[in-house]
Parts: sequence; C-alpha cells; structure tokens
Amino acid sequence: MKIKRRLSRFLLHLFYRKLWVKIAIVLFVIVTISLALMWVLLINTSSRALKDSVLNNYKEIASRSAYQISLYMGRAEDILNATQAILSVVYPAVWKQETVLVELVLNQPIFMRAVSVDLEGNIIASSELGRGLKWEYPPEALLKTRERKTYISEVKILNNNIPYVTMAVPIKKMGQVIGVLIADVNLRGVWDIVDNIRLGKSGSAFLVSQDGTLIARQDKKEVLKKISLSSEKNVQAVLSGKTEAVEIADSYGKKLVSAYAPVVGLNWGVVLQQRQEEAYLFSGILKTQSLIIIILSEIVAVLASIFLGQRLTRPIETLLDRIKSISEGDLEERIKIKRRDEIGELIRSFNNMTLKLKQSRDQIRLSAVGVTASWIAHELKNSLMVVKSFVQLFPSEHAHKRFVEKFSKLVPEEIRRWERMLNELSDLSSQVELNVSRTDLNMLLSSTLEITEEKLKEKNITFNYIPCNEKIYVMADSDRLKQVFLNLIFNAMNAMPDGGSLTVSVDLLRNEGLNNLQRTVEIRIKDTGIGLSPGEHNKIFEPFYTHSRNRNGGMGLGLAISRKIVQQHRGSIDVESEIGKGAIFIIRLPAEIPSVTDV
Repeated sequence: MKIKRRLSRFLLHLFYRKLWVKIAIVLFVIVTISLALMWVLLINTSSRALKDSVLNNYKEIASRSAYQISLYMGRAEDILNATQAILSVVYPAVWKQETVLVELVLNQPIFMRAVSVDLEGNIIASSELGRGLKWEYPPEALLKTRERKTYISEVKILNNNIPYVTMAVPIKKMGQVIGVLIADVNLRGVWDIVDNIRLGKSGSAFLVSQDGTLIARQDKKEVLKKISLSSEKNVQAVLSGKTEAVEIADSYGKKLVSAYAPVVGLNWGVVLQQRQEEAYLFSGILKTQSLIIIILSEIVAVLASIFLGQRLTRPIETLLDRIKSISEGDLEERIKIKRRDEIGELIRSFNNMTLKLKQSRDQIRLSAVGVTASWIAHELKNSLMVVKSFVQLFPSEHAHKRFVEKFSKLVPEEIRRWERMLNELSDLSSQVELNVSRTDLNMLLSSTLEITEEKLKEKNITFNYIPCNEKIYVMADSDRLKQVFLNLIFNAMNAMPDGGSLTVSVDLLRNEGLNNLQRTVEIRIKDTGIGLSPGEHNKIFEPFYTHSRNRNGGMGLGLAISRKIVQQHRGSIDVESEIGKGAIFIIRLPAEIPSVTDV
C-alpha cells in the first residue's frame, strides 16, 4: 500500500508540476483516439470486405462446380444423341445396332452399358451381347422419350459401389420417333468433381438430387446410405433454384458459411459449407496483426509524445529557472537559443527584457545612490554645522558651565542620530541571514507590547491586545519579527500625537480544499490616527518616503525595512486607511501545522 501511495503521489507530482508530462499525455490521448478510430474503421471495413470476398469466392466455387457437373452430364447426353442418329440410319438392322452400341461403350468409358428399344418397349440390340435383352429399364424412360424428351433417372449404386444414372434419348428418323436409346451413365466423374472441392479442415462439399438425397460427398459412407438432406435450409434453397453464399447455423447451432448453386437441366444442387471461424480465419489474423501494429504505434506514440513534450517544454523550463534566478537578483546570465520558432522568439525577447531590466536596475541603483547621497548630505549638513559651531567655540567657551552642558547634550544626540541613520541604511541594503526557529507568535507579541506599554501611556494612547484562542507557531527570526512589530507600533504612535487607541489582534486562517493543513496567521495593527491618503498606500513602503504619519524626523526607512523582513519570512504586509479614520496594517505569515504536544 505504501508503494502504491508513493507511486500515485509521484505520478500526481509529475502531472501537476511537469508541463511536458501534460503535453505528452495530450499528444498520447490524441494519437490513441486517432489510432483506435482508425483500427475500428480498418477492422470493420476489412472484415466486411473479407467476408464479402469469402462469400463471393465460395459462391463462385459452387457455381463453377455445378457448371462442370452440368457439362459432364450434357456431354453424355450429346454423345447419346449422336449415337441415336447413327442408329436411325442402320435401323432396323440388329447386328449393325449392336456394333454401334458396343463401340459406344468401348470408346466412351462414361457409359457402362447401352440398349436400343422399339416403341413397344422391346429391346432390339444391346452392348452386352447375349445379356442385354434381359435388362429391365425404368418404364418412365419409354414414356419420356416418346415425348421427344431426354430422360434421366435417380442416382443408383451398383454392388461395386459405383454410382450411375440411366439416361434415355429418342431415336428419330425423318422427324419421327422410331425407338429409344437407353444407357447407364457412370457418375464417378461427378464424384471426382465434388471430391476436388477443398475447404479446409471443417469444410465440405456435396451434391444432392432433386429430392434432397445425397449423391456425392467426400465421405462415401454417407452417400451409400442415401441420406436425405431435404430439411437443411441450404439444400432447400438450392433445390428452389437459388445461387447464393450466406451465413447460416446448422441443426447443432454452429455458425457456418454456405454457398450453393443448382445444376442446370438436372434439378440437382451443389452445396458448400464451412465453419465461420475457419472461413474467416484470415480476418482474425488481420485483427491480430492490426492490433500488434496499433500497440507498436502506441509505443512509438508514447516515445514521440515524451520526446516532443520535453522538446517543447525544455526551453520553457530553462526560462523558468532563469526567471527564478532573476527574482533572486541575477541579471547577468543569458539563455542560449538556436531555435527559430515562436519559443525561440520568446526567449530572445526575454533576453532583451533581462538586458533592459539590468540597465534599469543599474539606473535605479545609481538614482537610489544619488537620492541617498542627497538625503545624507542634507541631513548631515545641518547637523555638522551645529557640531562644527560647538567644536569651534569649545576652546574659548569650555570654561562656561552652560556651554558645556549644551555641548554634552547636543553633540552626543547628533552622533546617535548619525548612527541610527547608518543602521537603517545597513538594514535596508544588506541581506541579513535569518536565524529561524519555531516561535510562539502570541508570546512574541506579548513581549513586544510590554516594551511599548509605558511609551503608549506617555502618549495617552489606550491599548487593546486580542490574542488568538489557540496556540500559533511560525518559523521566524524572533528578533527581526519583533523589529517589524515595534516599527509599526511606533509608526502608529507618531500618527496619534494627541492620543488615541491602538488595537493588535491575531487570527488564524485556514485554506479550504487542503484538509485545513495549510494555514495562515494574520496580525492586524489598528490605530485611530490621521490616516493615509489613497495615493500614499503604495508609497509608504518605498525607501526614503516620509509620509504624513512620520513625525519623528526619520529617514522614511522603517516601513521599507519592515516589508523586507516580512517578505524574508514568506509573508506579506498591506495597509488599509482613509484620511482622518486611522490605518490598519495587516501582516500575513505562514503558520506551522500544530503537533500533538501543542494541543
């Protein structure tokens, strides 16, 4: 569980903190959706095309096989018609007819035997000399041929398992039917046609007669049993004269692909069938191969997304690092860039901006130095003139007690003022390291207010302290933070020369949405002094700005130093004020999460 939590935190950190991860995820999602849609469309289209191709192919096989069987039987009929023409010439000479019939059987192995019959049904000649006169032919043969039609019997099987049919054609002379030529036609050739149809392991092809009886199939045992398939849907369809390729289910519920075509002129039907999973096997292979291609494409997309994301965000990360260094005061370094795109233009503009900032900072520093020098010169000029006068008069007036008293009072006071000026300048210009420790804010404020208590009474200022109801800890340099509070309290005293009221309150704020773990402490220092004009709100924290509330003759650095110290503590300081209605200085600092021992 710990590993999962750490992993989830790490992934969340990556997602929320790393721009390249977000870009990579967006690119990955776009590519994934595109590939998925393409795969679905490709598979659906290819599956339909493949199924149509398989069905059309099977339909073509069935039609071609039916045509070959039709040609086979048509050839037998054509040979018999040619033979009957010869018989009509030699008719009624028996020995000549027998010669023709024997040559027919010997030269055409498709015929097993043949006889000529008169219109009364009497056998005149036979290819089986001495035996044919005893042959019992189907009575329907005589009736059919009298009507000038070709007769074909149902399929029969000899004792040697040879399939055959009896075929009869009329013997015509001068347009008149004078007899009948009857022959047994060997169907081994038809079996060979059906046997040559190969449809994989589960596929089969068979031939049915006009009543649905199985005539030919690879499994000859079923043929010899004369099984009837008239109940099968595909058999019923082919016997009705349809040529189709369809998807059906057999009597066991197995899904099949079936194609069928009728044999023209015989009312027979050729039927092909195969299990769908085997018939569409290539479709499954295509899906698998397509899926592998998609997965490989996804891997490439992930790598490309990461590469593009990092390529796009690396300059931005460099830019962010440079911004951080600029915020710390480093304006010297420049970002090296060779790109010619928008990001390159952005970084070049940023470098130009940094250069201008450096130039502006140098100008501001020079200006600040000038302002500081002018102010120091102004302040020291008057003070030095006083000190100079006393020093010049000291040799001649040192014996006078009143002069010595003035000298002893004014000169040290001016020196202390010089020292205070230098200390304030040092605090403003230097970056003093904070001595940070866990500090009880209520106790720090209480000790600070004790220092100013007597001074507040002297100024006729009533004081009210509203601490927080719970313990508040901050990570702070207590001495530096105390200096901020003292600066603000003295600033409030100066704003109330005729007395007034000072209120210091502490409150704890909790940020919503983070389980109240991140907290902010707010310190308000409110006075009833002369207040500030709207234009002074943003100026009072600037160095050397002496506002209307500053009546102690200082350099105007107290609030600037206070703001610098608060910012070093990762906090903020603001002011709310109106002329004649006093002012409220608001300090906000990050508070520490309380521990069990603090409760």
